[in-house]
Amino acid sequence: MIIGIDASSIAYGTGVSNYTLNLIRHLLKNDRQNSYKIFFSSLRLPLPQDLIRLLKYKNVKIFHYRFPQTLLAFIWNRLHLFPIELFIGNCDLFHTSDWTQPPAFKAKTLTTVHDLTPFLCPHWLNSKIVSTHHHKMYWASKKCQHFICVSQNTKTDLLKIFPKINPQNCSVVYEAAEDKYGKFLKLPLDIQNKKISAIEKQYGLKKFILSQGTREPRKNLINLISAFNLYRQKYPKSKIELAITGKYGWGKDIIHLKNPYIKILGYIPEKDMVALHASALFLAYPSLYEGFGLPLIKSMKVGVPVLSSTTSSMPEVVGNSGILVNPTSVKEIYLGLHKLLSSSTLRKQLSHRAIMISNRFSWDQTALNTLDIYSKLR
Repeated sequence: MIIGIDASSIAYGTGVSNYTLNLIRHLLKNDRQNSYKIFFSSLRLPLPQDLIRLLKYKNVKIFHYRFPQTLLAFIWNRLHLFPIELFIGNCDLFHTSDWTQPPAFKAKTLTTVHDLTPFLCPHWLNSKIVSTHHHKMYWASKKCQHFICVSQNTKTDLLKIFPKINPQNCSVVYEAAEDKYGKFLKLPLDIQNKKISAIEKQYGLKKFILSQGTREPRKNLINLISAFNLYRQKYPKSKIELAITGKYGWGKDIIHLKNPYIKILGYIPEKDMVALHASALFLAYPSLYEGFGLPLIKSMKVGVPVLSSTTSSMPEVVGNSGILVNPTSVKEIYLGLHKLLSSSTLRKQLSHRAIMISNRFSWDQTALNTLDIYSKLR
């Protein structure tokens, strides 16, 4: 079987990028029988080194183009012209990403649905993003033979918004943390501590709460900061800091809310992410809506408790390994922060649970489940 995959998202450093890269990596790791054709297009960004490294596998070819994503969105999502086979040759199926939905001559198509924010809460997003997703899903809902949803909540949302999609053509396949997160706790304790000390020194951190993700409205950073400031008012002698990481995305930024105990660190290189998660007291992730919530599973994998939301997919991922709060309530977020900050015993208990629950999620299993879907579509 010849399997085509759109990997264009990998260049952009998003959660979708993470998913796409790790899926392809682990498909190639676990599957030597099928052939893979990887499509990548960007006007200005070079072919990512992470993709080039995959050429070590004999059953993969990369088709590199320099068409801008805006052009592809226009010809594929709006005009629905130029089948994918014109770009990568014959294939049995083509797995699309979240941005474009190309037509196909003969290939069966499937797509991964990460979340339905553009449909449920379009006011959180740039209007161009909303428009692109609407046009992409218009064709996906008509043409795709299968839909992979990254959580049960995402599947529920998909079928609610697109009731004509057959539920039997939807599968839940969870995302995971990269292998390096699971390997961290297997390192000797002195090496773990050395890595943590190095990252704390590099970013000027000591005892801190971690917030991680693109700075955009649905990440709910304004409420998180308000809750943290409330904690600071009640406990002015506390030295606890809030470290906000992630690049600015869109919407009203929170840079003006920075104070000596709030460090807005911006984009963190991938090489630093494991130690950064591992060095935090806990992860604060009271997002308003998530399709899955990758930062949650990253922290859980290194045994760090999480404070998250009672909404969308987050209870599904966190289970009983964290504190779940109503993200629209500053008071509830504050109480969650206080509960975790005031009890090292609770943090230790939740740490053990986090490790156990996170072991249910692995990229190898994601790849095998996806490969099973491919095989059934053949």
